[in-house]
Amino acid sequence: MHETALMAGVFDVIEKHTADLTVQRVTKVILVVGEMTNAMPDALEAVFTVFAHGTKVEGAELQIRMIPLTARCTECEWEGSIEQHVFICPHCSSLGLEIKSGRELYVESLEVE
Repeated sequence: MHETALMAGVFDVIEKHTADLTVQRVTKVILVVGEMTNAMPDALEAVFTVFAHGTKVEGAELQIRMIPLTARCTECEWEGSIEQHVFICPHCSSLGLEIKSGRELYVESLEVE
């Protein structure tokens, strides 16, 4: 379950960005997750709860914004969603696809008290 390693990184970011503030607690975390991370939202939520226990993040709302995998063909200029990680242009069958989105993994925002 690689969600544990991903969430460890998220909590490193949370700590880094709240360490110098007089934060009583974190009330909301918005996490952007690309499809190519293969992270499952339910698993991320479960691991978030475990990491948050006993910290200033305990009880915070986690919102996950999933980003679909999209690409652009360098041969025919087609752009669109890629299904099941098949990197062949559905328009011209070229293998020259450039990934446009779907690799994201970052904390978009934090709400604190």
